[in-house]
Amino acid sequence: MVNKMFIKNYIINGEITCKTGLHIGGSLETIEIGGSDNPIIRDTVSNLPFIPGSSIKGKLRSLLELSDKKSSQSVITNEGEVSTEGIAAEFFGVANNGETSNFYNKIIVRDAFPTEDTIKMWDKHSDIIDGAELKYENSLNRITSEAKPRNIERVPVNSKFKLEIVLSIYDETYTTKSDYESLKPLFKPMKLLQDDYLGGSGTRGFGKIEFENITIKERGLEYYTENIEENVIVEDKTLDEAIATLKE
Repeated sequence: MVNKMFIKNYIINGEITCKTGLHIGGSLETIEIGGSDNPIIRDTVSNLPFIPGSSIKGKLRSLLELSDKKSSQSVITNEGEVSTEGIAAEFFGVANNGETSNFYNKIIVRDAFPTEDTIKMWDKHSDIIDGAELKYENSLNRITSEAKPRNIERVPVNSKFKLEIVLSIYDETYTTKSDYESLKPLFKPMKLLQDDYLGGSGTRGFGKIEFENITIKERGLEYYTENIEENVIVEDKTLDEAIATLKE
C-alpha cells in the first residue's frame, strides 16, 4: 500500500436500538442444564450481551456490496470472497495480501456494549436473565406434523447498545468533498440495514434495529497535535436527520 498522510477522522457515535429480539450466536461450551442450545454471544467479564464490531461491519459491507454493481461483480469474480473493486472495497478497504492497494481510507467499528439504562431495564424483568430472554419455537414435520420444540436465546426488544464508528481519511482528494459525500458510503448501508436485519433468524422476525441519537464529530490532524477542539457537525439526530443535516 502506498503511504498516505493522515487528514482527519470522523467519529460517529450513537445507539443501536433493537426493534425486535436480537440473536448473535455465541459459544456452546458454557451451556448449563436447562439453558439454551442456541446461546447469544456475551462479554467474558460481565456475562452481558454485546454486539461484535465485526458483525456490524460485516453486515454494512455486505449490504454496500449488494447495492453497488461494480462491488457485486467483484464478489462474483472473487468466488464469494469480499470485493476488491468498487465503492465497498474503496470504503471498507482490502486485506493486505502483499500487493499494492489504491485504497487509503480506514473504517473501524467498535464492539457495541449495552447502555446503562438498558442494563437497568433488564434487571427489572424476571424473564430476562443476564440480558437475554428465551424465544420458544416449533418446527413441524411436513408429513407427520410432529413438533420439534427448540429455544433460542436473544436480546429483548428495546435494548440499546452504544455505537462507535471511526472513519479515517488518508486520501487528499477527500479534502474537496463535503462531509456528506465523504460519509455517504456509510449512510447507504446503515439505511439498508434498518430495513434488513442484524444477526441470525432475520427472516423469522429477529434482528430489526434502528440507529438513534447519532452524533458526528470531525477531528483533523490539529486535534491530535495541537489540542484544537473537535468540530461537532451532527448532534443527537436520527439517521435520516443526520443525513439531512449534512446535505444542507
